[in-house]
Amino acid sequence: MARNQVTIKDVAREAGVSTATVSYVINNRTDIKISDETRKKVLQVINLLDYSPNQAAKALAANRKSLLAIYLSPSDSVLEHAESMYALKVLTNYFHQNKYEVILLNDRDFEKCDQADAIICYNTSSANFRKLGDNNFIPLLALDCMINDPLFFQVNTDPLRLKDAAQAHFNGASYTHVMMTSPNDEKKVFYLNSFEDTEFISAWNELDNYIGRNLLVSNHTLYELLRENNDVCYVPSLTDEKLAGLSECIESALTRTPIAQHNVLL
Repeated sequence: MARNQVTIKDVAREAGVSTATVSYVINNRTDIKISDETRKKVLQVINLLDYSPNQAAKALAANRKSLLAIYLSPSDSVLEHAESMYALKVLTNYFHQNKYEVILLNDRDFEKCDQADAIICYNTSSANFRKLGDNNFIPLLALDCMINDPLFFQVNTDPLRLKDAAQAHFNGASYTHVMMTSPNDEKKVFYLNSFEDTEFISAWNELDNYIGRNLLVSNHTLYELLRENNDVCYVPSLTDEKLAGLSECIESALTRTPIAQHNVLL
């Protein structure tokens, strides 16, 4: 649905409420009793449909808490856990510097998150991403995972950036692109199709297969473990540029700023 065609009736229909309820939410009416769940759902539909009267923007801004929630996929892998903890540290430090507080969601339950402005799903399967979306009416963003749905921002590492770095580092010699395995199948397929040789590591004992090789790596954990016995070109996944791009996507989602490209590669 084109943005300039969206009306208050469209928002009401998608949210399953009356146009009066939408109007009350837009105008932040406190004298009308509206449940928190209904208010959040209306604001989410406003966001998804890009319905953007000035009053709606004010309503969204009035409910900002400067709090972000992060969802990390559950895993029994020591390597995956280490990489998730590294990513959590980087994200927390970055958003604290940008005046956001950060909370970590329970990785086993897809419970409703009322207190945050938005949820960042890091390295998450499409199924788990959608389960979170079904229970929450706040913006949901995919980081280092691919949902391939234009309703949601997804921010991933650009293969061209990796290839350029590898070309400069190895001076044209062959190399293997090595990644941590992921619960997100779409991401794995994307990088398999982007490189001539991509391999995934899921367990500690698999590291012995990579001694004495030319390796392109973007996971911090793999870099620390593989750099001693290999020629490693390390291109960090969570760069300042990528984090800034994620931050811009969050702001766009929160303020409903229309952006044609929701698939961001940095």
